[in-house]
Amino acid sequence: MKIEDTWKSLPEQEERLTGAEIRAGLNLKSEDAVRKLNKRMAWKIAFTILFTPLYIAAMFYVDSWLPQLLFGIITIAHIVGLIFFIKRYQKAKSFDMGSGDSMSTLEAYISNIKETIRQEEMAGLVLYPISAASGFFLSLLQKRSLEEALGDTRILITLVILLIVITPLSHWAARWMNRKTFNKYLNLLEGRLAQMRDNS
Repeated sequence: MKIEDTWKSLPEQEERLTGAEIRAGLNLKSEDAVRKLNKRMAWKIAFTILFTPLYIAAMFYVDSWLPQLLFGIITIAHIVGLIFFIKRYQKAKSFDMGSGDSMSTLEAYISNIKETIRQEEMAGLVLYPISAASGFFLSLLQKRSLEEALGDTRILITLVILLIVITPLSHWAARWMNRKTFNKYLNLLEGRLAQMRDNS
């Protein structure tokens, strides 16, 4: 067969696709995106489980009350975060994309993922300065006592500058990571949702 004949035959093959087949293809893409988003939610649980013991160990490693308090706050926050991610993950897994009202189900699923990301990023704004301060004192107290550190104005100024710089940078980095991790598949699902609305 000539190349020209092959090329001319392609539109005819595309026209043979029924509306049901096209919708099935879109559903498969949606289900694949959902699986990948759920997998990325599971990653957040895994990373939280991985890092929480490190903060617990650090809390017992230091012998000054302030870094112990800071690491204790971070540990509690990670445990709360772990419970939060598990509940959100279970909720994400509970959505049945093949249910009768698939448009409402998909809309609720997207909202759950977006709200999970938003709450995580808001919590980070509180935890980033605490984490930076705990790391700062962990390093500093290797060389001097807590009383000496708190009594040195230059150290306190350095700490304030560190917190001012680290907090927005960490927030930006977290948002960038979430966009890289989730946006591709969220955009696909939102495109699918828009198609469903147009066809309804």
